[in-house]
Amino acid sequence: MPGPLDGIRIIDLSVALTGPLAAGMLVDQGAECVKVEQAPTGDVVRWIGSSVAGVSSMFQIANRGKRSIVLDLQQDEGRAILNDLIVEADVLVQNFRPGVAERLGIAYVDVVAVNPDIVYADLTGFGPDGPYSHRRVYDTVIQAHSGMAASQTGTNDNQPKFLKQLACDKVTAYTACQAITAALFARERGFGGQHIELSMLDACIAFLFVDGADHEIILDGDHLGPQSVAANNTPLAFDGGFAAIAVPADDEFHGLARALDADSSDPDVATVQDRSRNRDKSMAVHREVRENATRIPIDEGSERMDANQVPFGIVRAVHEVPDDPQVVANDLFTTFDHPAAGRVRHHRVPARFHGSPTAFRDPAAPTLGQHSDEVVAETGRGDRIEELRAAGVIG
Repeated sequence: MPGPLDGIRIIDLSVALTGPLAAGMLVDQGAECVKVEQAPTGDVVRWIGSSVAGVSSMFQIANRGKRSIVLDLQQDEGRAILNDLIVEADVLVQNFRPGVAERLGIAYVDVVAVNPDIVYADLTGFGPDGPYSHRRVYDTVIQAHSGMAASQTGTNDNQPKFLKQLACDKVTAYTACQAITAALFARERGFGGQHIELSMLDACIAFLFVDGADHEIILDGDHLGPQSVAANNTPLAFDGGFAAIAVPADDEFHGLARALDADSSDPDVATVQDRSRNRDKSMAVHREVRENATRIPIDEGSERMDANQVPFGIVRAVHEVPDDPQVVANDLFTTFDHPAAGRVRHHRVPARFHGSPTAFRDPAAPTLGQHSDEVVAETGRGDRIEELRAAGVIG
């Protein structure tokens, strides 16, 4: 059985990362997906970063197991082929700017007329209307507008910083994936298909405000601390490496002090409430911890913290992650030979479904238009493929 979403059929009209990753996670969990691309280059992400034969690292992860068809949606015959696919689909994902789907004749009102039970995921940058809705949007734009870039500042540091990853694209993709699954569940319960509207701005503000907007939630609080509860997190420097620590609970705080030979016996730092009232004394213990750590080899520090049940993680370079002993024990990565891109290492589906185990239908992301003939033939046009290709309807 190829996963809990076996039998669900998706049409992916999206490009870049947000929409394709949302659909891709559903494919990872067993759904089938036809990715509709435009000639001559297809999805722009094919060509960004490490790329071989139009398959980039990012494209591989977001699009593995999908079937690619090149289809000109500005031609009537192209839209007719799409409509035939829509009739059989459960989900459609698109991330056109507001107004584009309407001009192409593939907005929700058009699609629901063809398939009333479809779940239509309409992903935008800023939303369907409003003063910014017409703008082109990429990840950094939303990092700026959502407050995420500004939240990376700290004491004596007012320069906004972008996360060195497409965090807003990924946050929105995960949000969209969950929303689509919820809509499918609602349909199973008899509520029918529906139109889902989700903007990157909304998804990323919701993500940030969970823990990064402290003063904007409890409006009558003292607001003496930073906006983010994680604002003061910095790596702990040992001799030969770095570690991340988090010690909010009393036993963890005092365990860290014991592990690194710091004095936490002052009753003013005994409990989390005491430390909250006596921030200066609490920070003094942390400063002693940090000073002592610099004289302790990283391996010894790891053993000490482990023995005192301190939550910690050794800072790994990205290239070290696949060989980390815990990652290896989790059996997270596999390597295979992509027929076009060569050797590929990628992660398995993170969630393990023991009742409906997942298995990749195809571990490889498709080359551009790899499945055009196959998919078009499934719509009953197998005898017209050359004609359609000559007319530029398919590629």
